[in-house]
Amino acid sequence: MKATQMNENEDQSSKISTDATIGALIEQQRFSATQILVVALVSAVLVLDGLNLQLLAYSLPAILTEWGVTKVQLSSAVGMTMIGMAIGALFGGSLGDRWGRRPALLATIALFAAMTLACGLAQNVTQLTVLRLLSGLGFGACFPSAAALVAEWVPRRRIGLAVGIITVGVPLGGMAGAMLTVLILPHWGWRGCFFAGGMLPVLIGLAAFVLMPESPAWLSRRGEPGRPDLERLARRAWGWTQPLAIDTPAPRPNGAQRSAGDRLLARANARVNIGLWLAFFTNMLVANAILAWGTAALSQLNMPLASAVSAAIPYNIASMAMAVLASILSVRLGSRGLLIGLALAGAAGSICAAIFSPMVASGAMSPLPVLAGYIVIGGAMGGIQALLFALAAHAYSTAYRSSGVGVGSAVGRIGGIVSGFGGGAILSVSSTAPFFGLAGFCLLLVAAGAIVIDRHIQPR
Repeated sequence: MKATQMNENEDQSSKISTDATIGALIEQQRFSATQILVVALVSAVLVLDGLNLQLLAYSLPAILTEWGVTKVQLSSAVGMTMIGMAIGALFGGSLGDRWGRRPALLATIALFAAMTLACGLAQNVTQLTVLRLLSGLGFGACFPSAAALVAEWVPRRRIGLAVGIITVGVPLGGMAGAMLTVLILPHWGWRGCFFAGGMLPVLIGLAAFVLMPESPAWLSRRGEPGRPDLERLARRAWGWTQPLAIDTPAPRPNGAQRSAGDRLLARANARVNIGLWLAFFTNMLVANAILAWGTAALSQLNMPLASAVSAAIPYNIASMAMAVLASILSVRLGSRGLLIGLALAGAAGSICAAIFSPMVASGAMSPLPVLAGYIVIGGAMGGIQALLFALAAHAYSTAYRSSGVGVGSAVGRIGGIVSGFGGGAILSVSSTAPFFGLAGFCLLLVAAGAIVIDRHIQPR
């Protein structure tokens, strides 16, 4: 009987060694220290992304004073950051699909670290504008490869949670940037802020260079040439010592190859693309409008400047908390209902702020209803952003996942550019009520985009 059992075990072992792929190990094995390290490193990278993105905003008063220029003259440096991010997101995804997630991520870290350090040496507006454009390219190109790398290292049931966790890094980095500026600006000036902001990604980049593994899914696409690297990753993560089966991509007829962009734009992806791009555009339009003009909007209600600025704290806390909560809930509830619900909640908060704004401006009532709506918008923004990136990582296949996330992010950045200019125009010619009213309308379009998408994360 023992001999029979041993034969059965050997047969089972042979079956595992023949049939197991790296994807099966990710889905079935324990969540390993290597997977935790990937999520932690990418989260750290995105904290630095958020920190460096906000450095210019926090340093503006000091730069204006030193150079004796106006806000209008310096606005080109601010605007070019967002334009660079849109371009970077568009092309960064393609680089991740072509070169691999790890090389693309390391290259973008190096780019925005170098350009942030260089910003500390800028002598005029033109130099700062060019450097911020290049910094923006690095910022924008970073996230698609980061999101794809994390999504391909975690089980599919945990993609929403993992991507949601890393998206918290951006607003957390913005708050860290504020603290860094407070500590460094009085002693070493705005240039010291950029030097410190550039050295931190250098250190994280070195850690990623030493510790960050490549995406198993991307290596699997290489077929047999990727086998040695995959087997090393399996040993590192789970102590797996048996050979792995490799899913070698089937050759296309006549040797024809389609680019990641071609596959992304295939008819089968039409509803996913339309829904995601609509949601990305409108969500980022609202998020950047609040980031860039929210304090000014609240100040127009005759609120003290300190109170208007302080409202950003609960706004960001709500954003981060809801990003984590939505990511956790998406594992059990799926993405469709959560995304629609958050969009409707954000729209309700915006409409509440719009309705009560005239009464607050006239002094007839307390600003609390407007502030409550403002905080609800923050929570909705954080949750929606996390779900959209998780959904993009889930909906697209390995061959063009990084490109899919990148294009969605680029479309979102375009929305941010529109609101960066349009938000100020609305507040200049009108009251705060239309500002919040349009934000509510845009969030209804996010819900519409969620309805169009036909490839949601499914509830367990």
